Amino acid sequence: MQAVILAAGLGSRLKKLTENNTKSMVEVNGISLMERMLRILDTKSLSNIVVVTGYKSEFFINYIKSLNINTKLTFINNEIYDKTNNIYSMFLAKNEMINEDSILLESDLIFDDKMITEILEDNRKNLALVAKYERWMDGTCLKINENEDILDFIPGKDFNFEDADNYFKTINIYKFSKEFSKNIYFPFLEAYMSANGKNDYYEAILKIIIDLGKNYIYAKVISDDIKWYEIDDEQDLNIASSIFSNGDEKLEKYQIRYGGYWRYPKL
Repeated sequence: MQAVILAAGLGSRLKKLTENNTKSMVEVNGISLMERMLRILDTKSLSNIVVVTGYKSEFFINYIKSLNINTKLTFINNEIYDKTNNIYSMFLAKNEMINEDSILLESDLIFDDKMITEILEDNRKNLALVAKYERWMDGTCLKINENEDILDFIPGKDFNFEDADNYFKTINIYKFSKEFSKNIYFPFLEAYMSANGKNDYYEAILKIIIDLGKNYIYAKVISDDIKWYEIDDEQDLNIASSIFSNGDEKLEKYQIRYGGYWRYPKL
């Protein structure tokens, strides 16, 4: 099993914080998103960690090397990161993913160690990690049944608030077997890019596959006690800092927001 991290983007919504750093070098409570992610993955006996870079690639790679991660690291550079979206970064990782089972992660996530343990210990070969939808979440959602079969894939533009109680939010961590990557996912991805170009999201391919009505990939609902957050802007960064702090520091960070408590899960 290997990990593939998509980390090519600009992170422009973080404004000044990414003028001199990549998005995943932004720190939460003194530790960068990338370091936290790599430290977790480094404890999971993986064969390889593939990082798809783009923005400030050389600087970013040197930073990752300075962390002294024990697991083998492989770097792939998306040289046209500013003209493409993560569907193309995903395509660049094809050769690695068709030859080994992979955990796919986006680099703007912060999460508990237990999240990776749960996806590794699940015997199902192809999984999308999901959480029950809550009002603070945005982005791609799914509908699933009691067996965790994925029934529908709902992009942000098709989100229906009247149906929100039936949604599960994708966490943007997946497990793909090499067979799924080789025989299903990348053939669809290449055909899609040929028709629609490189400026789209890799999840568009998952929607096509799910719409076929065959259970190539299942949802895995994470435990309620697992903390995670997706960081797109400065507000997300502040919220993540609160969620991943402890004791009096956590209380203080909640209180100085002067409202907005609805964004904190389980508060």
